[in-house]
Amino acid sequence: MKVGIIGAGPRGILMTSQLFNQYKYHSEQTEPLSITLFDPIGIGGRVWRTDQSDELIMNSAADQITLFTDSSVTMSSKVYDGPSLFEWARSDEANSYLASHGYSSDIVAAAAQLQINGYAPRVLFGAYIKWFYDDLISQQPTEISTSLMKAQVTSLTYNDDHKPVIKTDDGTYTFDKVVMSLGQQDNYLNDEEQRLATYAQENALNYISPTHPGDADLSAVPAGELAIIRGLGLSFIDYVSELTLGRGGHYMRNEDGSLFYQPSGREPRIVAGSGRGIPYYPKPINEKGYGECEVPKFLTKENIEKYSKDGKLPFDKFMDLLLSDLELVFYKLTINDKYPYKSANEFEKEFLSNPDKNAVLKQFGFQEEDFFEWDYIINPFKDVQAVGTEDYQTVLINWLNGEIVDSAKGSKTGPLAAARDLLRDFRPTFRQMIVDDCFTNQEYVEKFLGSLDSVINFLIMGPPVVRSEQLSALIRSGVVTILAPGMQVKGQDGWFVTASPKRNTDKFRSASLIEARVPKANLDITANPVMESLVNAQLARTHRLPINGENVGVHAVDVDPKTDQLLDINGDVQPDVYIWGSSLDGLRYVTNAAPRPGVNDTNLQTADKLAAEVLGLPVADDVEMD
Repeated sequence: MKVGIIGAGPRGILMTSQLFNQYKYHSEQTEPLSITLFDPIGIGGRVWRTDQSDELIMNSAADQITLFTDSSVTMSSKVYDGPSLFEWARSDEANSYLASHGYSSDIVAAAAQLQINGYAPRVLFGAYIKWFYDDLISQQPTEISTSLMKAQVTSLTYNDDHKPVIKTDDGTYTFDKVVMSLGQQDNYLNDEEQRLATYAQENALNYISPTHPGDADLSAVPAGELAIIRGLGLSFIDYVSELTLGRGGHYMRNEDGSLFYQPSGREPRIVAGSGRGIPYYPKPINEKGYGECEVPKFLTKENIEKYSKDGKLPFDKFMDLLLSDLELVFYKLTINDKYPYKSANEFEKEFLSNPDKNAVLKQFGFQEEDFFEWDYIINPFKDVQAVGTEDYQTVLINWLNGEIVDSAKGSKTGPLAAARDLLRDFRPTFRQMIVDDCFTNQEYVEKFLGSLDSVINFLIMGPPVVRSEQLSALIRSGVVTILAPGMQVKGQDGWFVTASPKRNTDKFRSASLIEARVPKANLDITANPVMESLVNAQLARTHRLPINGENVGVHAVDVDPKTDQLLDINGDVQPDVYIWGSSLDGLRYVTNAAPRPGVNDTNLQTADKLAAEVLGLPVADDVEMD
């Protein structure tokens, strides 16, 4: 059997690994297996390529990243166990591998010094992926052959025998099965982005459209001049790191432990903002051990069934159950912090049993300033209307420093940090609810995807605490200025001009505008050649849901939900083409997370299931597809 895998990032390599495992441990496999990986960057793929800046770090703790399966994973092949990224990085084997494969002394040192809850350079995860692949190939059975085509796939079609055909600029390749393991993809610019790009070209300005920060050329952003960054999420943190640390700046500690920034003189002055006007919350320091994952006490299967009407859980009730879980953890840890003469265990019993939550709070003597206020958590400055940019820096720093302190306490200790971290632990619950079709289509699209998903990202997909500390230092030093909520950008008088007109009259102009966001996979506007070819050949379509008489797209590529086989324009299954990962975001939940050990990770489950399907072998039951 000949199998083509498009994408050699983590998912493509997981797919290769599980094809090996399924093939090796089923004696009925007699036909030789040929695997060809396609990726223009090579092993590791685009996001984790090893020639990017060392200043770009991961957003998951090193001990919570793996490419190996473990006993927690629902799978039909045998466990292929091995070290997490942290365990590997600290090993003599990693030291030898990095040194012998030409990695910089800084990366070798970063690996040796990596802490269990530390955040590795992305280059190091790329090295881990390459080591994993090399180790996998060294154990390759004689009946399997594996090759890498370092090329961009330009189209996926079928030949006259209805066999999948992959085309690149270098050749045409026919397979029995194809698995699309795509990660970061580009989209065509939307109308506003295209207007700004055209304006930049006409006025000799520098416009960096949405892309992965590791791919952006920042050399045209001049030192000392003002640069505008739109977006305050993870890409913003990456761009700021490259324009400060990447240009020779460094941080030092004050006597009180706070950071201050020592500029190199080569950084620009950064003005940044977004609609929300607030950087993402810091990611809590991880305190959870191997496989440790909290489960809901309110958002349980029993309660979901209890409060559902005609099989659908009203979104308001879903939020009530979810927030009750967050409040329980928040108040228990607040008791530990501020009310030492109260019992957190007794509070939990009362909170779980008494439907009058306010009565429980009054019973335990909580002061108003210690209340869990969801509206203010998701919009800390909702009452801040008119505020000058300079005053806003003080407001923002005070908030950010408070969240840094809470997040530094850890994911099981900081009251709000621990409550926020539940949103990560509850991903299996959210996934199952989506699979079970628990929401009406309208509430799923408009409220879950359209609103809550962004809020969850804001709360738990932020940078490591150290990056938030650095941002605080940069704001205090004047290198970075954050606009008040409601940022707007336009071209005017030969410049890019930005302001937050609903909050103040301050305006800033620059010759450089950076769009700090990574494009989301979207089949309707994709600029990925292979996805475009499938759309043009009517072999792929967007997943759509009926809402009020209209079919509304959720951007995900449409697949058979049981097998991840591609559906064509008519909804017919393409039995020999599979797709998984970020292209299914919207049909599935959080498809871009790195595999995590010990928690029955969906990446690992899906790779094993797809490998079994490709080889025509029995699959495991109750697999949570990624």
